[in-house]
Amino acid sequence: MGRREHSFLYIRELLLVIALMLFLGGCMSFTASAGTIKGTKALFITAGADAEAEAKEAEEKAKAEALAKAEADKKAQEEAAAAARLTLPDGRTLTPLGSFRITGYCPCYQCSEGHGSVTAIGTRARSGRTVAVDPRVIPYGTHLLINGHEYVAEDCGGAVKRNHIDVYFDSHREAANILYYTEVYIIR
Repeated sequence: MGRREHSFLYIRELLLVIALMLFLGGCMSFTASAGTIKGTKALFITAGADAEAEAKEAEEKAKAEALAKAEADKKAQEEAAAAARLTLPDGRTLTPLGSFRITGYCPCYQCSEGHGSVTAIGTRARSGRTVAVDPRVIPYGTHLLINGHEYVAEDCGGAVKRNHIDVYFDSHREAANILYYTEVYIIR
């Protein structure tokens, strides 16, 4: 191989390395000086190692930030849950269920759909105690606080779906006058 061909190959390799360095230059800074191809390759390898170290450091920092955020979110959820729980004087706690539509029903055929005062769980409905609920939302036997009064979920009804509770009354006149929205709490 002649001197001219050797110089051509040298220049071509040098130009390829410089082009690659310029391409990667947005990610790292480097200085290149005229030298041998070996020196340029060493500079490229060093710059690549620096970039790998920076990438690893950035990845570790992102993991640490994600972990710190997850811990902060968990703490905020625990604090919100603790704030959401209220305690009654007898030590039982209240857990909010949300806002519910409250209506009334009685043992008449129209209100009870022909079941009278017998509840879905087989007990006799009592005014001031029994409420009809959607059992997919509130299980039977659950004690509820509605407008400062404690009730027990013992019944269900065809029109009682999702966030709707029917309060039992002894007379149709009392039951027909009930319609409001309020926050409901589970008593545990």
